[in-house]
Amino acid sequence: MNIPWFPSYPPAVEQELFLLGYRNLRAHAVGHTCLSLLVAAGAWMAAPHALVLGWLSWMLGLTMIFFMGLWMFKALPHAQPFPHALLQRWKTAHLWMVTLPGLGWGSIGFLFVPGEQVNNLMVMTSFAGALAYSAVSNAHDLRGFVVSVTLASVLLLSQIPAAFGDHAEAVAGMCLLYLSVMAWVARNAHMTLIESIQLRLANERLAQKNAEIATRAEQANRDKSEFLAAASHDLRQPVHALLLLIEAYRQQEPQAAQHPLILNIATAGQSIGTLFNALMELSRLESGMEQPVLAEFELTDSISRILARSRPEAERKGLALRSHVSPRAMPLTLCTDKLLLERILGNLVSNAVRYSAHGGVLLSLRPAPGGDGFWLEVWDTGLGIAQQDQTRIFDPYVQVANRERDRTKGLGLGLAIVRHASQLLGLGLTLRSRLGRGSCFRLHVPAALCVMQVHTLAPSLDAAQQLTQALMVTPLTGRRVLLVDDDPMIQQAMQALLGSWGIDLRCALTGDASAVQVCGIDWQPECVLCDFRLPGSMDGIEMLDYLQDCFPQSVGILQTGELVQTVQARAEEAGYLVLFKPVAPAVLAATLGMVLQSSRQAGVS
Repeated sequence: MNIPWFPSYPPAVEQELFLLGYRNLRAHAVGHTCLSLLVAAGAWMAAPHALVLGWLSWMLGLTMIFFMGLWMFKALPHAQPFPHALLQRWKTAHLWMVTLPGLGWGSIGFLFVPGEQVNNLMVMTSFAGALAYSAVSNAHDLRGFVVSVTLASVLLLSQIPAAFGDHAEAVAGMCLLYLSVMAWVARNAHMTLIESIQLRLANERLAQKNAEIATRAEQANRDKSEFLAAASHDLRQPVHALLLLIEAYRQQEPQAAQHPLILNIATAGQSIGTLFNALMELSRLESGMEQPVLAEFELTDSISRILARSRPEAERKGLALRSHVSPRAMPLTLCTDKLLLERILGNLVSNAVRYSAHGGVLLSLRPAPGGDGFWLEVWDTGLGIAQQDQTRIFDPYVQVANRERDRTKGLGLGLAIVRHASQLLGLGLTLRSRLGRGSCFRLHVPAALCVMQVHTLAPSLDAAQQLTQALMVTPLTGRRVLLVDDDPMIQQAMQALLGSWGIDLRCALTGDASAVQVCGIDWQPECVLCDFRLPGSMDGIEMLDYLQDCFPQSVGILQTGELVQTVQARAEEAGYLVLFKPVAPAVLAATLGMVLQSSRQAGVS
């Protein structure tokens, strides 16, 4: 870095140089005064007293210059914005604050006494110390240092011949050499100071830029979530209606329920519903607003359920789907979010089955080395993952083995959900894989999540069996349900499906008091299903509050396609169940059966 002797800098650098110089003024005043007193004390025995007192008075008078500078520019360090126009005034004033004391130190030569070599050497040493101090302390003002030292040196050198006689040339030469070295030291100190200031300012600009980028990224993420929330409602409504209509048709036309076209339509609708649910779950996890719901549950029970869900696909592909639970890890109960943990394991197992053409998949549970919790591992004999892809596969929509975007191979959201959910639950997630040899995804379950050990197993049912079981456990025939939804398609689908279950359903279109009119005088709902977005003066939660006042014995359920976390939080705070569209018929039947059974028991009691 080539810095000229009298450089000019950008305003930001000049501002930093001013602040450094201003903060040094008080130290200059103290150092100037103390060193002057020491020189005067040392010269008192040899030099004429009047001369020493005169010089000391001059030096102490110069001390006032520093205090004047402190007073004149006291408001400048705190000024916002910084008045750069005043910098020139400061630079001029500081030049005088450095030059006049420099002349005072140069006049130290008048304290030389011919023939008193000890005294003269002491005076020269004092001058050298003052010069060395000035070279470093005035690094912020290289121009002031050069002007001050030049004038001081001329004065001092003019007194050397009379004081040192025949040795004057040698002493003058040594002085000039010392002055040259100090000038070089001052320049290097100035250069180092400028480099450090520029580096710090660059770091501050970089930090500010990074903060702006982070802010824009957060805003983009919020915009994305708002867009998904806005688009989701309008897109999920017809999907929700489609799934309900398909199931209603199956209920009403058993002979046509297995027709290939109906099965394909149902599969397509379920795929769209799965995509929406995955997007909603990923959005909740990425937003940081998802909070785990802690509960104690049996881990072996979850393992059994997860394997049961993937076993039909594994058997179709001829894969061996097995589990291994170490005797030291069985039985085991955890305290964490059951749904999130099962979603993590379910995604890992389904991925392993999907990308394995032969061999098998193993879900194992064993103690971690050192007694620090347990390892949940999913092993497969699939394609394997290249080293350069092992990080990016956890990004949304990345499918290294599905570049053609075949929907039968998943949506590319499963591992992104796994990563965010495992971070939320405090589970360590690692991957080991070799191309052509398969992969192992490992979850480290900390010992702090382990509660106790019990062991039960429960069978897992498919969707059709779940629906049948739900309707058998709690018959819905004759139960009264009020639906508040402004979408005619949703109303028709709910009438068809709930009618096939024998439910007495009435529908309202708007979120206002007119919804009560569809009930009549002698009909009161036992349950209210209410959409969140409604035309009228009230949203779904406010509408449920109003209907609860009108029908205190009814149970409110909010149906929504919103991704906004505050909707779910508001509903739960008000005491309402939340069903996210599209709702599986089995889930709807089980939920209605549960709340209606509870309301009947409450009415009996």
